[in-house]
Amino acid sequence: MNKTGDTGLEALKVQFQQSTGAKPWIAVFDLKVTKNSPAGSCVLAEVLGLADEFDITVFSDEFDNDETGRVRWVRVPLPEKPGFLRYMFFNLLAPHVLRKHIAQRGAPPILIQATQGQFIGADICYPHFCHRAYLQHQWQFQKARGLRRLARWVTHYYNAVVERLAFLKASMVVSPSQGLVGELTETYPFLKDRICAIPNPVDVGSFTRPEGFDRTPILAQLGLSASSRVLCFAALGDFSRKGLGLLLEALAGIDDQSVQVLVIGGNAGEIAEFTEIARKLNVSQRVKFAGFQSNIRPYLWASDLFVLPSSYEIFPLVVMQAMAAGIPVIVTRLYGVEEYAVHGENAWFVERNPDAVRAAIVTVLSDEKLLQSARIAASQTVARYDKAPFVEAWRKCMREAIAAKLNDGMSDSVKTPVQLQTQMQNKI
Repeated sequence: MNKTGDTGLEALKVQFQQSTGAKPWIAVFDLKVTKNSPAGSCVLAEVLGLADEFDITVFSDEFDNDETGRVRWVRVPLPEKPGFLRYMFFNLLAPHVLRKHIAQRGAPPILIQATQGQFIGADICYPHFCHRAYLQHQWQFQKARGLRRLARWVTHYYNAVVERLAFLKASMVVSPSQGLVGELTETYPFLKDRICAIPNPVDVGSFTRPEGFDRTPILAQLGLSASSRVLCFAALGDFSRKGLGLLLEALAGIDDQSVQVLVIGGNAGEIAEFTEIARKLNVSQRVKFAGFQSNIRPYLWASDLFVLPSSYEIFPLVVMQAMAAGIPVIVTRLYGVEEYAVHGENAWFVERNPDAVRAAIVTVLSDEKLLQSARIAASQTVARYDKAPFVEAWRKCMREAIAAKLNDGMSDSVKTPVQLQTQMQNKI
């Protein structure tokens, strides 16, 4: 840009800061920005990490702010379930809540960021799934039945519609993995020149197993003996897609009765369904359902292996959390995991069938030296995915997006704050 353009851009920045405050105001939309939400936890790490440079307001149904309250929270109240109604209500209510908040502040945000398609018209979209691609390529393998299957199809179909609309309007799309970048650009070719990847973060220090950790109390609480070989499986839900059925079939073929499966997460319906599957496979006594846990760290520390034979993921954060806890993993080849897992060193890639899963489990558990070296390798692997590089990557994205937005607002003469606000308002 020439000198005159630079001067105009700086003047526009000054005007914008005068109209909105010392820090650029960014509005962030996500249904649930909490530590226990896979996508929301990443948004939480982002906004808390950027709060020193940007004035950030989170619009969500739930929000885990830090003790300083540096990030504003505006609640968008939603029904607890079903899932598709939560997404639909959020899409309908979020623009109204933002307009009301803008009226109170007297100026619009310089940037709007939204997870997936949760705010159509956002400058930055942060997808953690590609619903259209999932329906096209993976839905046929979905084993849920009845109303649960219908509810999931409606949720994916609705999100496939809104994600496309959101991507069309976004100037930048940030994906958690290169695998999802490829899938999104194949599904939506118009994204090719405005998409990048920022890997999900993990709080390495928080998940590192404490020195001298004694797993005996956790195992006793679960009804397991200290000599148990624990295979951990964790998912908020959709046990079928995540591969719990395959793991239970694999377990049924393992004669060693000390090998047990610990299942974390799931709703009452799914737990009941897979409890019955375990009964039919004659492994009920070897499967422990811990249910939803707000803190999964002790359960990871008490486990020997983490197993996730999922059919589709874009960057399963729980796999990285397991590695940070020093737990090697047995997984199918999944987006994100392929970027840091090394077969035979910190992980074992398997085909998505019970025989392959069983063979990997038996191989690893029968070699204590191999298991111990894999524990060390797993812990070392995730260090580069700590929160600091994640936040810095987002800081660079935000600065670039703001610069592009300001450049977009330039004309032959610098616009007044009122003109700039009007232009931004029209984009909301």
